[in-house]
Formats: sequence, structure tokens, C-alpha cells
Amino acid sequence: MLYKGNRELAINGGKPVTADPVLIHKPYLDEEDFAAVDRAMRSTFVSGDGPHCRKFEEMLAEYLGAKHVLFVNSATAALELAFRVKDFPPGSEVIVPDFTYTSTALGALYNNLKIVLADVYADNGSIDVAKIKGLITAKTVAIAPVDYAGIPAEMDAVNEIARKHGLYVVHDTAQSLGSLYKGRKTGTLADISTFSFHGTKNMTTGEGGAVVTDDDALAARIRVLREKGTDKHSFLTDNRTRGFYEYIDTGNSYVQSNILGALGVSQLKKIDLMNGIRESVANYYIENLKDISEIEFIRITEGAESNWHIFGILVPAEERYWIMDVLRAEGVMANVHYSPLHMNRFYSDLATDDDMPGSVAFFRRLLRLPLHPCLTEEEQGHVVKAVRKVFAG
Repeated sequence: MLYKGNRELAINGGKPVTADPVLIHKPYLDEEDFAAVDRAMRSTFVSGDGPHCRKFEEMLAEYLGAKHVLFVNSATAALELAFRVKDFPPGSEVIVPDFTYTSTALGALYNNLKIVLADVYADNGSIDVAKIKGLITAKTVAIAPVDYAGIPAEMDAVNEIARKHGLYVVHDTAQSLGSLYKGRKTGTLADISTFSFHGTKNMTTGEGGAVVTDDDALAARIRVLREKGTDKHSFLTDNRTRGFYEYIDTGNSYVQSNILGALGVSQLKKIDLMNGIRESVANYYIENLKDISEIEFIRITEGAESNWHIFGILVPAEERYWIMDVLRAEGVMANVHYSPLHMNRFYSDLATDDDMPGSVAFFRRLLRLPLHPCLTEEEQGHVVKAVRKVFAG
């Protein structure tokens, strides 16, 4: 039971659970990572699409069970390329879940496509598949499901709708590297998928992303588009010595440095270890917080296994910010994640709160707790103790 007047709470003058803040996230970097970066720099091949980048792409393709992986400088760039490669007519419509980071929508917008927002489930933030059919028009060309918190969307249902209506599926898997849906890794569940390796993700290259597809034609063109519209990729692959390569399309500079490719190789070797630690922490939280009646945990999609990118709890909406402030006063850096797209000025003309009841309800109750592989057992204990202290009444 919540009791705001509890004198034992640090926010009311009591002693905090810990004087050392428990961070919400922190990248797992070890000596192998530092050495990999050092070796890459000393090789003097520091520009894009180098041997370490190629190695990282090969390793990730094998890990996922995918045919093509294309390393780029961000998931935002990956999403832009995923739509750019199709050359859809300007004004074509793309269905995007309302509860997602802006990059999901920007990928389509950069290609002069129109965003149509879909509501999400109030208990896990994933696109509500029952709402998709009513949004499809003669102009609809694609659906962009998102794996929020590392929890796979209901991809069987999404793909079935897409096949029936001839739609392209761009799976925003930015947060779900290593997650499974019915035994298959995310990245292999759609026409094209896009990962992020930002510093907050389960594995990191500092900044970075990847486009993943089994479609040879899509992969071939994206290799050109990400390298400023040139055939430099094949120029390097074929080890041509004529001294120049051709300009064969439009494009942009989305290749990654060989230094970050080396970090990607080192990090990917540890992805299952890092995800395993995250799962252990999540299970500890669930076991020690499950008896608090005011808390619910984010629902995992049926048939899915999460990589535990984020550990979220759903708390009473009217007290969400107070609970966050109290936890922070106790030394636990809980926070609120991003807001639904329609609540932001840029997207505010696309929908209202009444149009997106699931998205609004999920956002108003969601609170993130610290979850990363660097959490010590003591810090995990601090998180549990702080949450229990808040709800002790």
C-alpha cells in the first residue's frame, strides 16, 4: 500500500536505501572489447566497411540464422534504408505502433511516406493486431511492428495480415537482439529487420545498427545506398586495383568504421552471456516483487522469449511520477521511457488520446527499473528493497 506520509522514505527525510546511485543502464565492456578496438586502430584501417565490419556481419548473420546483415551507423539509418530500397510512391501509408521511438516513424517519413498510427496493448506496448486491419487502405504499403523492451511482437499475426494485403513488413527489432519468437530469433521474422547497437542496447558498438534480410535484391541495393550510391562494396570485395569505383545510384554515408566493427565482433561473442545475466536479474526482481498487489509486470507475447532489454513495471497511473521520484531519492534511478508518438508535437496531428487508449494507458503506468549486466547482487538488492519500501505503506 502506498503511503506518501511514510517518514522512513528518503524523500520525506528518512535514510535512503543506498547513497551510491543504482544506474538504469550501463554498457558491459571488458578487456577483450578494449583490446579489439586497440588492434583495429593500430591496423590503420579505420574507415568504413573494413574487414572487422565484414566479420561482424558474417557473425551476426550466423547468429541470427539470416542470409544478409548490413552494418550501418544507426538503427535510424537502417530503418530509412529499409524503406528507401522499395521506392514506394510518395504519400503511401505505413502503419506504425503509436508507442515507439521516433526512429520507427522517421524511416518512412524520410522517404516521403505517410505515417498511420496503430494502438498498442495496454499491458506490453506491442502493436494491437486487432487494430491493424481497420487502418489498411488502398494506399497502405507496409507495417512496421516494434519489439518494445525486447519482447517480440505477434509476428505470425502481423505477417498473415501483410500477406493477405500484399504489404511489406519492416520489423523494428532495435531492442530485441537475442529474443526468440516461437523458436526463431528476431531479425528473421519479416521481409526486413533493423537492429540497434546504441550504447544503451544489449550489445553495443557505441552507435550503430544493422539491416537484416534474406532478400538478395534488397541486400544488394542497400549495399549501394549505404555507401553514397557507389559500388565501393564490390570494389573492395573483388580487390580491384584500377583506383576508382562507380557512382550507380543515389545514397548516403551510412557505413560504419572498422574500429566499431571490431567492437561489434567482440561484443557479439558475449551476447548470450550478457542476455543471460539480464534474465537472471529480471527473474530476481519478479520473484521478490510479485507479491506487491499494486505492481504488474509487462506481459510477454505468447510463444516469445525476451532478451530483457528493459525491465518495466506497471504501477498506479496517478502515482507513477511520485513513485519514480521516491525511488530516485532512495538511490534507484528508475525512469519513464519515451512517450507515445501522438503525444509529441511533431506527431500530434495524427491521433488523440481517445484514438490510442492502449498506448496512453501503457505509458501512464510504465516505470523502468535498473537492468544491465553490470548490476551487482548488492545493487539488485537495493532495487528490490527500495521498491518494497515504497509500497510498504
